[in-house]
Amino acid sequence: MKTRFAPSPTGYLHKGHIWSALCVSAAAKAKNASIHLRLEDHDVLRCTKHFSDVIKKDLEWLGFEWQSESVQSERNEIYETYFKILQRKDLLYEVYKTEKPKIMFKNSEQGEDFAVKDAFGQWTYMFAVVVDDFEEGMDLIMRGEDLKDSIDKQIHLAKIFGRKEMPQFFHHSLIYDSSGKKLSKRDGSEGIFKEREAGISAKRIVSGLCKTAMPNAEIPDEISWAEAVAIWNTYFILP
Repeated sequence: MKTRFAPSPTGYLHKGHIWSALCVSAAAKAKNASIHLRLEDHDVLRCTKHFSDVIKKDLEWLGFEWQSESVQSERNEIYETYFKILQRKDLLYEVYKTEKPKIMFKNSEQGEDFAVKDAFGQWTYMFAVVVDDFEEGMDLIMRGEDLKDSIDKQIHLAKIFGRKEMPQFFHHSLIYDSSGKKLSKRDGSEGIFKEREAGISAKRIVSGLCKTAMPNAEIPDEISWAEAVAIWNTYFILP
């Protein structure tokens, strides 16, 4: 089996991302799957190589391991191939909100159309992630519960592209700040790199994260990534 962790390099990794990466590692361990690191930089206006480099450094520092990787901005020809499939099937149309159009997908079976290209001509998450998961052979997907609503749309699009067997989907809980708001780069959630540069140990960061996300588990003040994965798989049992 194969799964993936797919951060967007539009900012630094925060604890919500690290929790997601830990859930991916644990699911991979439970299902004997390899891990693919995908840098989802389809939003080229906001993504930078600096963020990509820091993300990889943070993950290595924490102990997250992956066996393969890809970068969306290097896959334009692949996206064009699947875009043409939708064109041939007459499933695309343009929407003008400014002088620039969005390219929309006619999602009649699911009731709500969605963009495959934004007004700047960039591939959207909804389009690129379906292409990537198909092309890269992902058959186990672990991601945040805030993405549950996208499953039906993505499966419908994957079927149009010719995917016969759909991946297993699992959705993990989210990490919230003290005000009860989901951690977000857009809201300025603190990057984990600041704690790394301040000399705080990776084991302490991992421990604190697990104590927050698994409040009923017995967790030492410092644990390795592998130890956290083992605790996760005791705390959560995947079907």
